[in-house]
Amino acid sequence: MKADRHSYCALIVSKSEKTHEALAGILGQCQFSSVLYADSAGMARRMTADLKIDLVVINTPLPDDFGTLLAMDLSDKGIGVILFVKRDIYEQVSYKTEDAGVVTLTKPADRTALVQSLNMIKAMRRKMAALQEKSDTLEKKMKEIRLVNRAKWILIAQMKMSEEEAHKYIEKTAMDECVTRGEIAERIIRTYET
Repeated sequence: MKADRHSYCALIVSKSEKTHEALAGILGQCQFSSVLYADSAGMARRMTADLKIDLVVINTPLPDDFGTLLAMDLSDKGIGVILFVKRDIYEQVSYKTEDAGVVTLTKPADRTALVQSLNMIKAMRRKMAALQEKSDTLEKKMKEIRLVNRAKWILIAQMKMSEEEAHKYIEKTAMDECVTRGEIAERIIRTYET
């Protein structure tokens, strides 16, 4: 099994100092090297807007918001969220937040369930990062293809080349100059469209 070498940043949102202290220790053991604190939903929103946070743990209720809206908003932004609620409202809150990807746990928290949830969120974060990297790579390739096609049509119109000749010209020039086809296409576009 491959070891997890990532370090993660967590934000604990709770009006209780005792909760901050208890959760910080568990998070530290689960590779959350940076653990920050907020005592309200407003403060949590500001911190997550300014900092790269991987996980937010919300201990409900908060002084300015119960916490469910905050949890769903942060989860929609791609942040892992664990929401602690009292046992008697667990089903109601879980039903409301599960489609947003929020992990809801009852309090007092079972350590094993919390650690399992943290490990699940870390695994999802790694998977999301890998998918985002693939998406970025594909977007970059698609951009290059669009540029090359645009440059080919310019060469066809301006230099009276065939599509095959235009394609070969871009490919050969890119190889000869040790640059990407996209860079050659951008140069052609700048030359003929200015």
